[in-house]
Amino acid sequence: MDGPASVQLVTGKAEVFGNPLKEEQRVVVREGKRQPFYAQETSVFNVQLGANATAKEVEGSTIPQSWNRPVQTVLGLQKKPVVVMVLGSADVGKSSFCTFMVNKLVQAKCKVAILDGDIGQSDIGPSASIGYAVASSPITELYNLRLHNGYFVGVTSPVKAIAQTLKGLTALMAEASAKQADYIIVNTDGFVSGDVAISYKLSLIKELKPDVVVGLQTQGELDPLLSYLGGGGVMIVEPSQALSVRSAEKRKILREMTYTKYLRKSKLHCIPISQINLEPRNGVPKDQEPEKGLLVGLYGRGSRFLGIGVLRSVNLERRTLKIQTAVRSKPFRLVFGKVHLNEKIQELQD
Repeated sequence: MDGPASVQLVTGKAEVFGNPLKEEQRVVVREGKRQPFYAQETSVFNVQLGANATAKEVEGSTIPQSWNRPVQTVLGLQKKPVVVMVLGSADVGKSSFCTFMVNKLVQAKCKVAILDGDIGQSDIGPSASIGYAVASSPITELYNLRLHNGYFVGVTSPVKAIAQTLKGLTALMAEASAKQADYIIVNTDGFVSGDVAISYKLSLIKELKPDVVVGLQTQGELDPLLSYLGGGGVMIVEPSQALSVRSAEKRKILREMTYTKYLRKSKLHCIPISQINLEPRNGVPKDQEPEKGLLVGLYGRGSRFLGIGVLRSVNLERRTLKIQTAVRSKPFRLVFGKVHLNEKIQELQD
């Protein structure tokens, strides 16, 4: 099912990524996303299709059998927490595999933390940030998990902020480890080709120390990276045959969906500059007036990520900032990003 669509199981037995659906349960498929509904017996669905949504019936399950191997492997490991890192290029189904693994581990009565390091196509938390969540029950997609804490990077490509992305992932890994989860699954971005990408992913592996690395690949695109790992703890699985390659516009729509989610019921807040610590992260000069429309990250005390906002105006005479945000508590720190959003929460091209 390609969204936007709504699917409700009326009668029968079916599942999504290994998550058994209850009768009358409704699953929303977002625009730009594809969901597989596997009917385990004759079933009746109530399907509502939005604009340009499509439904296609295929024989059998579209979840590869090889996806079960990493699940069984990590369940057999005695140490806790077991850290699993998922690698692959864009649109090979990394988030889908993570969802499947979460469901299988949760069904085995395990506590699972999920660390989302894909700042360009974030499922947990707003895009341009890293987020983590803890799953206690089966899910139909990572997007439905509640953000536990995040780290605002401020850009949507790791190429522009490798050091900050590594710093954020390392910090949230330490926090997730302290939650006494049985398993920590790390989803990564699709930046895997070229020397810079390989160096970045090797640094990520060195910092997070995964026990198992799962690679999804179609035509050996991970081989140059995996050659540095020597095969130890690495498992290769094939993507689903029902892969959907997203256009740049679809990827942009998905990012905007995450901004909108975390700006829902937002209001304009006037914040005196003297009462907040401003961080010109990612190369914004300290003496340069921040640009209107900039995406910003708001923090409470310490490393507590409160959410995002949009800089709507700067009053240098009164030394105040007007921030559109859904954050209600008082922020102590504000980090400027490099993403620009208009009044409709749409990304503007630089």
